[in-house]
Amino acid sequence: MSILPKLERDLVDAAHRRLVGADGVAVGAAKTAGARVTTRRLRLPLIAAACVLAMASITLAAVGVLRTGRPVRPEEVLNPRVGEGIPVRGASRLLPLRVADPEGGLPWGMRIVHTTRGEICVQIGRVQNGQLGELGIDGAFHDDGRFHPIPVVALPRDAFRGRIFPVSPGCQLEGTALTAEEKGRDRSADWPTTYRGWPKRDLRNIYFGLLGPEAVSVAYHTDASGRSQQVVPGLGAYLIVKAATRVPPSGGYEASPGTPGELAPELPMTSITYRLDGKLCERVPSVAPWETAYHVGDPCPSIPRAPRPAPTRDLRKPLSVHLHIRHDEVTGATLNFIAPYAVTSARSAYTWGIRTPPACEPHNLINGKHVATGGGGGTGETLGRDVNKGARITWRIGQPFALTCAGHRTATIEVFYDTGGSLPPIALRVQGGARGTVLVGRATIKPPPGIRP
Repeated sequence: MSILPKLERDLVDAAHRRLVGADGVAVGAAKTAGARVTTRRLRLPLIAAACVLAMASITLAAVGVLRTGRPVRPEEVLNPRVGEGIPVRGASRLLPLRVADPEGGLPWGMRIVHTTRGEICVQIGRVQNGQLGELGIDGAFHDDGRFHPIPVVALPRDAFRGRIFPVSPGCQLEGTALTAEEKGRDRSADWPTTYRGWPKRDLRNIYFGLLGPEAVSVAYHTDASGRSQQVVPGLGAYLIVKAATRVPPSGGYEASPGTPGELAPELPMTSITYRLDGKLCERVPSVAPWETAYHVGDPCPSIPRAPRPAPTRDLRKPLSVHLHIRHDEVTGATLNFIAPYAVTSARSAYTWGIRTPPACEPHNLINGKHVATGGGGGTGETLGRDVNKGARITWRIGQPFALTCAGHRTATIEVFYDTGGSLPPIALRVQGGARGTVLVGRATIKPPPGIRP
């Protein structure tokens, strides 16, 4: 138990007794010049008391004892049928991972939370007395210097309120593997509201993942040398915290989902050790053919990939698309259709996609020739919420022509129903379907003459 509350009370009481006479009248209340001088002199003990208290706070913080403040507020009200859902009661736990901060103080840790929509979410923060939390420094919590616990309901925020990208920050479908990185998180464990004028020494790059039961350890680069870390058995959880090398223009989150036992590492990780069929083996980062490949003594066997099949069915359902036009410019669209299937968890979802014409594909200059990168392109979005069969879905889309190019004034919008198996629903269905994908319908959209797309 912290001694700070008692110390603070004793100091305040002592200062109060110095300022108050035996008859209960404040010494400073006298209106004589001598009384005013006495009051100014008595400020010194108060300043000394404040300094003692501050020094005690700093000393105790250095050894990991901070006063507890109010809990972190969730960023939005959770809905069991939308986004990640809500935490399943009793299905969250703080993992034994403890990672030192580059400046010292409380270590970093990780908690996993299982949700009602079949996802497993990762919460990351500083740890004190078996609790995960944030620190009241660097502008967080008005710099109160306290430890603020993170409740399990403070899941990674779904910034699109029910519309999610392939992997929502910190969450994934149960049974999948994940490597992720967060660049530019503050040392308090909170995200800065702005990076303008923010010193890089206060920022952290955090790398974490859940690699699955086959994972044994990870190896990674530090500023000086290489290190390795045993993962949490069963989950394959790891956590790496490094000082930021530069101040990012904005906070960033990147993730690579995959299949347990097959997922390759992402830098700064240099290898992942798996136990496959009773034998230890390593996977190294994937590199382009012109880059230097990583050498490994016992490489894991490669898993042959079958080509992605086309959608198994085309329902040819009607889609209604209404363009939003303002000042002769397309500002968005509204998409309407009837849901042919129900969505009851994050393992299935509806997705819209707009294909980019082949002439608009990005090109690379190779041997003096412009060569298309291939694979097509486009934009799309996944509806991250439960849907009843037969329900009318109204989807508001911003800038549906954002990825079309000059000279192409029409676009094809498609709606898919994806049951993805063990993989999460993906937002861009522009290169054909995947396992369990059904093409609900398609429509051609063309703005009126004189309208800028």
